[in-house]
Amino acid sequence: MPKVLLLGYGDIAQRTAPLLVKAGWEVIGACRTPATKTAVEGVELVSADANSEHDLRRLLAHQFDAIVITLTPSNYSRDGYHQGYVVPCRHLQHLMHQLDTPPRILYISSTGVYGQRDGEWLDETSPTVPDTDSGAMLLQAELVILGSPAKVSVLRCSGIYGPGRDRLKQQIQNGSAVISPAWTNRIHSDDVAGFIAYLLLHPKHHQEIYIVSDNEPLLQEDAYARIAQQLGVSIDGLKRTNEVGPRGSKRLSNARMRATGYQLLHPHL
Repeated sequence: MPKVLLLGYGDIAQRTAPLLVKAGWEVIGACRTPATKTAVEGVELVSADANSEHDLRRLLAHQFDAIVITLTPSNYSRDGYHQGYVVPCRHLQHLMHQLDTPPRILYISSTGVYGQRDGEWLDETSPTVPDTDSGAMLLQAELVILGSPAKVSVLRCSGIYGPGRDRLKQQIQNGSAVISPAWTNRIHSDDVAGFIAYLLLHPKHHQEIYIVSDNEPLLQEDAYARIAQQLGVSIDGLKRTNEVGPRGSKRLSNARMRATGYQLLHPHL
């Protein structure tokens, strides 16, 4: 039975876990507060801090076939992203060098590493020019984990939506959202989990970088209009600006992801 460590056990890991259990994997979920997580049959939860090399060394005393890394910032400052992403990746890189057979690693990152602002089409070969502290730290963490001797795939996810991710819906509903001329890109949380499981179940597919996004980049106005229609409200009263916000403006190609054969559950918003 193959064995996977889900390092970080938030929403995406919790959606991935039952998919792997169903496929016959032994699943270990590691987080700081396992007692607060919902129990899933077939998933063993353990207490561990990704910032602690001691905790990671203890976990890796067990042989894993794969590690899925889903981290969060300790806070939303530059240092918070450094502590939340770069430091754990440095510990892991160091520990991977000490293993005879390093496991496969799937590292969940963000398309925030792309800072482009002119609506251009981007793919995995496009230059990474983050223009935010968070994007810079995410890119640094990617480079660190890619420098390990493990077989690593970095999954750069666009704006994740789905159950429990309601902030934008609330802003559109209460009229506080602001429409800019930016292009936006989205991916449903079930498709992030689905693609993680798909790559582990189909190991012949391996690229160092995958953009994980749906089939249809949308202008922000069009995205908001679709969400508003689902909510039964109008965007006519929302404020508008001519300035592109901190997330930039870009259109992301998911051709490499689709070339693996993965079928999106939510191909568009």
